[in-house]
Amino acid sequence: MSILEKWFPPIVGKNRTISGPYAVIYALIAAAFSLWYMYTSGFGLVSTETNRGLYLVFTAVLVFLGFPAIKGKQNNRPGIIDYVLIIMAIASIGYWMDQYVSYAMFRVSEPNDWDRFMGICAILVVLETSRRVLGPAIPIIAAIFLAQLYYGPYLPGKLSHSGMSVDRIIEFTFSTQEAMFGVITATFATFVFPFMIFGAFLERSGAGTFFMELATSLTGKWRGGPAKIATVSSALFGSISGSSVANVVASGTFTIPMMKRIGFKPHHAGGIEAIASTGGQVMPPIMGAGVFILATLTQTDYLSIAAMNVIPAVLFFIFVLLMVDLEAVRTGLKGLPQEEIPNVKDVLRKGWHFFIPLIVVVTLLFKGYSPDLGAFWGCVSALCLSWLRKDTAMGPSDIFRGLVSGAHSNTAAGAAIGSLGVIIGGIILSGLGLKFSAVLVEFAGGSLFLTVMLVTFISVIIGMGSSTTGSYIILAVVAAPALIQLGVPEIHAHLVVFYAACLSNITPPVCVSAFAAAAIAKADPMKTGFAALKFGSTLVLIPFSFVYVPELLLQGTPAAITGAALSYLIGYISLAMAIQGVDFLAGSIPLWRRLMFLGAAVCFLLPMVLLTKLIGAVILLIVWGPSILSTLQRKSANA
Repeated sequence: MSILEKWFPPIVGKNRTISGPYAVIYALIAAAFSLWYMYTSGFGLVSTETNRGLYLVFTAVLVFLGFPAIKGKQNNRPGIIDYVLIIMAIASIGYWMDQYVSYAMFRVSEPNDWDRFMGICAILVVLETSRRVLGPAIPIIAAIFLAQLYYGPYLPGKLSHSGMSVDRIIEFTFSTQEAMFGVITATFATFVFPFMIFGAFLERSGAGTFFMELATSLTGKWRGGPAKIATVSSALFGSISGSSVANVVASGTFTIPMMKRIGFKPHHAGGIEAIASTGGQVMPPIMGAGVFILATLTQTDYLSIAAMNVIPAVLFFIFVLLMVDLEAVRTGLKGLPQEEIPNVKDVLRKGWHFFIPLIVVVTLLFKGYSPDLGAFWGCVSALCLSWLRKDTAMGPSDIFRGLVSGAHSNTAAGAAIGSLGVIIGGIILSGLGLKFSAVLVEFAGGSLFLTVMLVTFISVIIGMGSSTTGSYIILAVVAAPALIQLGVPEIHAHLVVFYAACLSNITPPVCVSAFAAAAIAKADPMKTGFAALKFGSTLVLIPFSFVYVPELLLQGTPAAITGAALSYLIGYISLAMAIQGVDFLAGSIPLWRRLMFLGAAVCFLLPMVLLTKLIGAVILLIVWGPSILSTLQRKSANA
């Protein structure tokens, strides 16, 4: 490998791979992007408009360099259109950063011609940025929310309003800090992006390999071991990466071929990786990007949210492991050969220090420091600790490529942020959020259960082709207020919406995580999506549990919390056997036993009513008791 390739390898984007001088330009801009936000995280005090504006302009420039305008066209270098859009991005967003103070002091409600012109350019830039990376869904939704501002009088029923002029729409969307440059952009620039850089530094320092080897050493010998490796490693790494698709790509390239090699069908291998990667976004301590948006919108302490999610996240991954184990029982799959499983003591001896950056981040958060400062010192600790071993020591080229990787990984999530700001601006300016919530409650007839169902359904529709964070941001404004209106505590309502947004990642017909896994597994995308939904089917139930079983969110006495967790654990075990049609102890089971396991699951997953738990226990004793007794007798005879 030449020195140039070592420092500036080809940049692989969506339908474009840039190399040579173009890769150099891209890498230098990406590294500058990361360095600036590492500086602001660790030391810098910069103006609000600089913080938000530079995030959008850097993101747009990298997208126009790395992603072509036309899908499927393999043009591996930027063209005239790309350069024009880059100039538009720098000029329009730079103008906003330069003129914001002047506008706020002298031109509020009286924008000049330059404000209007630059506003139109900036809106077009952020919409095109989203389209290139995420497809047309988000830009189309943004355009609809802009249009409804103008055509307000023609909207039906409670959604109608007096309408706004074009000047007012452009001014609010561009010139203020309420829409394009609003709280969503601020949260990503301040909190989310530094954690993406932290994830990239962990990966470059060897932590990614360590977590994979640790998962292999812990679960590799079990039946269906590679699938359990995928589940555990995705829980560990997905919490940091913050993107289900990025997690699929990072760990799936290793786990999916292993699963296929021991006998998993391609679509099952892809589905398991997709659901495990999606679940990584709700796994404390970091919980990916979404938790920072959630904390900001609800004005809730980040650590409180992480603590509340421990039981739901752990139970979710236990269910995925149960489903994987039953799939292995049903198909007779074994674990990895012993020679391919590293010794857990050797793995920990070589890589124990990779836990320290996570401990540093969590400790700083517990002490009350901001998340961005935690990400900064996490990066520093990952860099320093990589030098404990010669083969993982990060040299100058590794540091540089870690900075580039962090900025490059931001394009998937960051590309949507400007457009999401446009959507939020349209909702705020028209008051559509509360109106939509009122319509939602009215349509559900005031039923909380039906409202949660509608919110889940809407999340799947909005989430088609979008990221979890993008779906959550929209739903948090238009759907969460409906739940709050019906008496659900604010943080619980937002968690319902957040988990429902995660569900959209693996729900056909458009399920981005499953599609990414299907590409690696060489499987049918739709089959992979349905397999992911099957292996993670409790993701459909979890939003309801936040409403009806608040004990799972640590709301209640220790006895009530323990009882709820045990009830859900037993319910998940029963549900897994009902779905898979397999008894852990006796193999395949007939339909009537599956239905009885399903009945037991329903009893244990219903809200905490003692009678239903007793009924569930009786059903479980009848249907599972003989298998348990037979197994105990067999072990006794063998002994």
